[in-house]
Amino acid sequence: MADKKAPVLTDAIKSYDGIFKGMYDDNLREKFLNIRRLLAEGQLKNAQTLLEESLSKSGEHPSDRSTLKLLKCELDRYVTFHITNNGEIVKDVNWTEVSTRKLERLTEKHWALPQSVFFLTFNIGPSKYRLVGRKILSDLWIQNRIPEIHCSFVSAGMILGVFSDQRITETFVNVFYHPLTNGEKLSVMKDITNHKIENVELVFPFSLLRESTRKELCSPSEGWVVDDAFDVMLGCGEERIRAYTIKFLKTLNTQKLVLFDPACSTGVFLSTLKKTFPESFTIGQDLSKQMVGFSKTRVDEVHCGNAMEPKISPASADVVFIRFLNSEVVTSAEAEQLIGALLPTVKKGGYMVIFGHTPVLLSSANFSLIENFVVKHCIGIADDKSGIFQYYSLQRQ
Repeated sequence: MADKKAPVLTDAIKSYDGIFKGMYDDNLREKFLNIRRLLAEGQLKNAQTLLEESLSKSGEHPSDRSTLKLLKCELDRYVTFHITNNGEIVKDVNWTEVSTRKLERLTEKHWALPQSVFFLTFNIGPSKYRLVGRKILSDLWIQNRIPEIHCSFVSAGMILGVFSDQRITETFVNVFYHPLTNGEKLSVMKDITNHKIENVELVFPFSLLRESTRKELCSPSEGWVVDDAFDVMLGCGEERIRAYTIKFLKTLNTQKLVLFDPACSTGVFLSTLKKTFPESFTIGQDLSKQMVGFSKTRVDEVHCGNAMEPKISPASADVVFIRFLNSEVVTSAEAEQLIGALLPTVKKGGYMVIFGHTPVLLSSANFSLIENFVVKHCIGIADDKSGIFQYYSLQRQ
């Protein structure tokens, strides 16, 4: 059951570009909050009705109207594509037959939600497959727990079909695919989460651009502003990732780990690991002074500074967590520069782990070119096996 008292908006978010959605107008903001409360209570039809009403009264507010129109499309998409994990599963997908089905097309504007289009690649025996998918409203957003309409989690209903082709224009990303049935989608996800499919990777190939400049959207150079509500929301968005990280660290068979997070946010991630691994030593660093202020009570050692200049000694960390090489945080070019600056901090035999709230801007192709590092994993799996998320682990040789 969703917590009806959970914060749904935060004053820390001043811009509603990208996956963060809210209203500038006070009256529309109140309606938006009510829409979210209705969704959290399971009143889908009432939420849709109120959304339509809000749209009809948004004419004087073009930015809010644009957001409401997008939310209507996203809610309609959720109704169409969301499937439950207890649906009927196809035992074996006939990939040859799937390839004969009539093509369908997915189209996204460069400044809408292209960053939510993904490729899901894997091997079955000697055969390689590439599926196309598109995120739908996050279950955490529906539950009124985070401000981002999409999160890191990918479930079966987000899979569309087998990739055929793509075409990029000045305005649109177009991807063509042979559609899968719901039973086939559930079958693929079940095989992935039960480790029956090999070399699985989620890749998000298309960057979100600003319409005015056609440049990648990223966070402010001085870092994010934080308030108590935003602190709680950031923690909610990482629950599955934190649980998987604890499992990963247990495979290292030692409690005495030096854990470094060069963009530690409010410190919740590292503090959660510390509770499970009390003999570990956690080191945080963040560009935002406010983030550092939140982290001081949660992390053993914390620094304020740009991740391009890590505050720890070379080869001193057992695990370096990189949670910011992501869409709407940095640009793709910056992502490559940042990972290069952080590689020296990893001990021989240690790991660099890469994930985030929004899509990782790099892929295993980028990581495979890094000397003296080997890509060990590309995805994480939810505890209940209901879906997956990007989770790259690279080991230093």
